[in-house]
Amino acid sequence: MKHITKEALLTYIKAESNQEREIENHLLECEACTDIYFSMVEEVEMNGVLSDDFTDVTLHQIEQKSPAPPKKKHSNVFVHYLVAAGLTILLTLTGVFQGALNVSDIQQQKGGSITNHLMTKTTGVLKEIKGVHHNE
Repeated sequence: MKHITKEALLTYIKAESNQEREIENHLLECEACTDIYFSMVEEVEMNGVLSDDFTDVTLHQIEQKSPAPPKKKHSNVFVHYLVAAGLTILLTLTGVFQGALNVSDIQQQKGGSITNHLMTKTTGVLKEIKGVHHNE
């Protein structure tokens, strides 16, 4: 396996290399070159090869590349809730919901209460299930 030269690693550390992919792939495979790379990074950091304004320049570049923060949606959500509540109150006061479910009409059509009607149906289903099991 051919190892990476220290000069190539130094240009990679300074982000001046045009062989970034090859160096990264090699560093993933070669432990010896990875050790050399880490020791060179520590040496570069200790010698101050990075400029004094490196942090400011990097943060400025990140700010330029990152999208603007989204607008706060709290006010929009609050407006939506107010509109929904207002429409509900308006429709209730005008009587739109009054005819949507009229329980007394259902009771008159079926005869008796809804609960008794449901209990009768449920009892019938249970008797059918019980009868099927007795016949087997």
